[in-house]
Amino acid sequence: MICALILAAATINADAALGHARRLSALGPHPWGSTLNSAAAEYIASQFREVGLEGVRLQRFESHGVLGANVVGVLRSSDVGFILIGAHHDTAPGSPGAYDDGGGVGVLIEAARALAKRTSRPRTLVFVSFDGEEAWATTQSSTVGSRAYIAAMGSRRANMVGAVILEMCGWAGGKPCVHPIAYADPLRPGRSLVAPGWLIGTALAGAREAGAELHLGDPWLPWIYQPAVRCFRLALYGDDLSFIQSALPAVLLSDSSMTSFYPWYHSSADTADKLDAEALERMGRAALGVISKLMSAPRGPVRDEVWYAGGSTIVGGATLAVIAALTLMPGLWMSLFRGRFAFLARSCHAVVFGVLYWRHPIPTLWILALPNLILPFKRGLVTMLIALGPALGLAFLGAYAWRRGAVSGTWFAPWEWPLLVVALGLASFLPRPRKTSGRRGRRAARRGLPR
Repeated sequence: MICALILAAATINADAALGHARRLSALGPHPWGSTLNSAAAEYIASQFREVGLEGVRLQRFESHGVLGANVVGVLRSSDVGFILIGAHHDTAPGSPGAYDDGGGVGVLIEAARALAKRTSRPRTLVFVSFDGEEAWATTQSSTVGSRAYIAAMGSRRANMVGAVILEMCGWAGGKPCVHPIAYADPLRPGRSLVAPGWLIGTALAGAREAGAELHLGDPWLPWIYQPAVRCFRLALYGDDLSFIQSALPAVLLSDSSMTSFYPWYHSSADTADKLDAEALERMGRAALGVISKLMSAPRGPVRDEVWYAGGSTIVGGATLAVIAALTLMPGLWMSLFRGRFAFLARSCHAVVFGVLYWRHPIPTLWILALPNLILPFKRGLVTMLIALGPALGLAFLGAYAWRRGAVSGTWFAPWEWPLLVVALGLASFLPRPRKTSGRRGRRAARRGLPR
């Protein structure tokens, strides 16, 4: 515990991190497979050795006929469990990549320096600068370096507690965020995977204990961010993609977000003058807090996708399922007193809601919870707007992101959108009882009898 608190209180040398980013971006564009990118890998290897990492090596690989090299270094402990901390050193074609991802590599090197100063550590730390993260531009295949690393892990993958991936770091206009982006599930076509809830909770708690700010997805829109990334297919990714699709827990840290996205992303203007030492220090402090918490945290389940974060509290799948069921109760209860047709309609609504919740739990609960709870009691223009507010906000955010090129589609299948419309329609359907005078009429209305 004392060791964890010491690690959490550590920080990085932000000026040194900025210096690494400047040297890497001074190479100019260095995409995967280029001679300049080999020079970038050699520079990072020399820095890994200089800060005190053990077993520093270039892990060479080939993909799509192109040669690449990951840079690997280790801080060992007596425990077989290990935490991986990674960034990537290749750039998009035509971009010097100061922010994406020279800043991430700078934080990676200086985090290794800070952690190497501790003589004892609960778990082994593996530092990797990946190659080929930007391979999509030339091969239509992403994160080839991290995929090669995972393939080479073999049986050691069972000992990995989690991976912390640093991506796009050091912009003064951004704030540190952890991004649980939804990625395609290779085993379930059309379905998505996200970082496990226990790991997101651990990351948020670790940053908080370190006195660092770390927002979930966005500093201003954390609540709607969570259903948004599970509803819309983001066109963005990091090396966490390889780990999550390989059933290995990973989190992505960056100081870009929905409301503060780096304006020179993948452009020739992504130069070192855009970076800020204080921003790198913020990212470094958050990263060290996350790592220190993972040092002592038990490894959770690999599949832990159904969760929602309320502040720093992670609400798990079982609790969310209970909440989802409870939102159906008002309508079902009231339909018992409105006749058989009303009860049949509400029962159909419950079935449709259940199907959508089984397929997309977080967006379904976000869109339908308020209509389920409000519309059975009162319907009108104002009430309808309040009930549909979450759905309209999600649609507006998706349209905005789509227009900016950050969204490539939705996770809802074509047949699920009409089903969602049906669910919204049935949520607002509850016939009013006919007016009947006298005690007998009121009793009949409550019982749903003919009057």
